Amino acid sequence: MKYKIRQLLILLIVSTIAFAAIAQADIFDALKIQGNSPGLGANDLGDIAWDGKSLWVSGSGTLTNLTGEGHSVYDWMSYDNIPGFGKGTISAFYASGDLLVTAWFYEEMIAGQSEKIGDGLSMSFDHGLTWRHIPLTAYFPERAEWAYPGGRTVTWDIVFSGETMWCSTESGFLFKTDDYGETWTRYLPGDDELDFRNYNHYSFCVDVYGDSLWVGTMQGINASFDGGETWSNFSWPLDGSGVPEDQWPGNFVVSVEHNTVGGKTHVWVGSQREMANTGLGVDGICHTDDNGETWEYKTTDYSAWNFAFGFNGANDPKVSDETVLAATDSGLVVSYDLGENWEIIDIRELKIEEGASDKTETTVVNEWEYGTQILGVVVVQDTLWVTSSDGIARSNDWGKNWMILQGITRVKTIDTGERDIGISSRIDDVETFAFPNPFSPSRSDRNYSRTRIQYSLKNDANVTIQIYDYQGRLIHKLLENEYRSGGRDYQEAWNGRDSDNAIVPNGVYFYVIKTDKGDMARDKIMVLD
Repeated sequence: MKYKIRQLLILLIVSTIAFAAIAQADIFDALKIQGNSPGLGANDLGDIAWDGKSLWVSGSGTLTNLTGEGHSVYDWMSYDNIPGFGKGTISAFYASGDLLVTAWFYEEMIAGQSEKIGDGLSMSFDHGLTWRHIPLTAYFPERAEWAYPGGRTVTWDIVFSGETMWCSTESGFLFKTDDYGETWTRYLPGDDELDFRNYNHYSFCVDVYGDSLWVGTMQGINASFDGGETWSNFSWPLDGSGVPEDQWPGNFVVSVEHNTVGGKTHVWVGSQREMANTGLGVDGICHTDDNGETWEYKTTDYSAWNFAFGFNGANDPKVSDETVLAATDSGLVVSYDLGENWEIIDIRELKIEEGASDKTETTVVNEWEYGTQILGVVVVQDTLWVTSSDGIARSNDWGKNWMILQGITRVKTIDTGERDIGISSRIDDVETFAFPNPFSPSRSDRNYSRTRIQYSLKNDANVTIQIYDYQGRLIHKLLENEYRSGGRDYQEAWNGRDSDNAIVPNGVYFYVIKTDKGDMARDKIMVLD
């Protein structure tokens, strides 16, 4: 309650200052001047963290804090381009209590290629009210004179052990600071100096407990059990001779986490096969419970970006401390037996009504496409939170039912023409729009190979969405009389295919949204492959 009151006071203070500067300004525009605004700051979301009292999510260079249930725009506060922030996109994020740490990168064309440029760290000690930026040259001072000091130097993971912060850094392996960035110590896995040609110096994740450190790189997983003094490497042979049956953790390790079951520590590693310059190893989830003496691939069906764990006494009898959840390219997957068996959890929002004769009727209100890439998962007591390029979803019953939260822009409702519905970051004076627009169905990047049709409803309705070509011919029914509950923003994805599943030709297309009550909205989409 104190936190909610503080957020309300902050909102009032910031609004008062902004309104003094701009008479009659809308509250959203006024807050934007201060670098923050109500609503979810992005729809393409990545890192997610629980600070002990509230949830944080990052996406597209914006950091958003959840202070309520999530349905209302005022349940969220987004921070974007404020003093102390870095440049570009958030690559790593840590939250605990009032301490927040973000890592940044932006993209620059170098020698005709787009390169990721690290832009250091930002820290807040007051729950996001003020920030201090730590430039990358603070821990790479030798790069200060380089044209691009942060070239190929992105921090991909941040963890703490006590007051010691550890950062896994591309082409830098591992750094730590005991004084919140004033001084830094660099660690290398048994090598005297940094070598840009050494794939084992390109790290992407770190986990720490006690004196144990685990660092994932382009050349496997590295373990230290003496605080970083000595290291062991577990990796796929560089001559390509490895096979999955040999149980090595595949090269290009992108995630590592641990949990404790029955007093034994289990380390979980997410690996990927496809990686420029190496291409060794397998996609999968690898595991050890004896400090790397033996390894086992628990599955090669999924490539994990993040892990979370269950606990004994959860409100679902299937869930225990042997429960492992993984955010993967194929969706949210779960194992209830320490990785022996896995299954995908459907992200569906259901409406359950009691019918006649004690029967229940279940209607799908909203759902993510099967196999949607999940980038983040976190467990908060008995609640699951997951993030993806389709927004954020929450389940209070370990995945049986979800609340799906989407929408980067508030639109007028198609049934009443009102606004103030859903999750948003700015005002738009339309009833519907599609993004990205134009889009390219043949692109490998899923975010740009489909378009999302955004609309809002004030009241419950059955919705139909039809796609027409420039000559007015119906080419695809995206939705047909499907139920959608009121008071929500919605996004329906079209992959640029017709009713025969063939990619449509380049050109302009029109979509029409209708409800069973006679409401209608329309707009156009351009396909440009």
